[in-house]
Amino acid sequence: MSRGKNDIPYPHVRYSVFSLTPSRAMRVLVVDDYPDTVESTALLLKLGGHEIETAKDGVQAIERAASFRPDLVLLDLGLPALDGLAVARRIQDLALPPKPYLVAVSGYAKPQDKRRCAEAGFDLHIAKPLDAEVFQGIAELLQLSSDTLWTSRSIAAHTRADATRLIAQQIEMANLFLDISESSSDQADIDRRFAKAEAARDKVTIWLNRGACMEDRLPAMVKALSALRERLYLCKTQKRKVDGDEAPR
Repeated sequence: MSRGKNDIPYPHVRYSVFSLTPSRAMRVLVVDDYPDTVESTALLLKLGGHEIETAKDGVQAIERAASFRPDLVLLDLGLPALDGLAVARRIQDLALPPKPYLVAVSGYAKPQDKRRCAEAGFDLHIAKPLDAEVFQGIAELLQLSSDTLWTSRSIAAHTRADATRLIAQQIEMANLFLDISESSSDQADIDRRFAKAEAARDKVTIWLNRGACMEDRLPAMVKALSALRERLYLCKTQKRKVDGDEAPR
C-alpha cells in the first residue's frame, strides 16, 4: 500500500522537534516576574532553535516587544507596574509587523478570566501550573501555521497531547471572540473580534490537517471546528443582512 507524504513511516519512533531545524526560528518574548519560570522557559525554547527575549515586568515587556518584534509573546498576567491585560493592549497598539501571537499565562482559569483575556486581545489563554514544554508546543504549532517546519508530522509524539489541549483552547477562545462581538455595539470592535475568530479558525484548520492532534481526540476536534465554522457563517450572514437593511435605498 502506498504511503502518503504526511504518514509517519515508523510509528514506534519518538520524533523530537529538537532533531529538526526550522527554516525560520520563532522570535519569542517571555514575560514573567518569577526568574525561575523565565529561565526554564527561555532555555527550552532556545534548545528548540528559537530566538528569545525576556522581560520581568509590564513596562519592560512593552519596550522589548517594540524593539524585538516577537512572533510569540508568553505573557504572565500578574506583573508589577502593569498587569498582563494592560500590556497586551499596549502591545497591540504598537501595530507591530509581524502581528505577535499573544498567549496569556495565568493561575486564573475561570470562564470570566478567559473572557477578560479575550477582551484584552489575547489569542490564547493557558492556565498555570504547567510544564515549560507546553510553551515549546505553542511554538511548534505556530511554526506549522507558517509552514516553517520540514515535515507536517514534526510535532513530537510526546508533546502531541499538549498540542491537542492547545487546539481545544484555541477553539474556545475563538468562540469567546464571537461571544464578545455579539454583546458589543461598536462596529469596529465587532469586526476586530470577528477577524480574530476567523484567524483562530484558520490556525486550527491547519493544525488538524497537519497532524498535530491526537488521533483519539480528532473526531471531537473536527466536530468543534465544524461548529465554529457554522457559527462564523451565521454571524457573517447576519452581518450582511444588517448591512443590507442599513444600506440607503
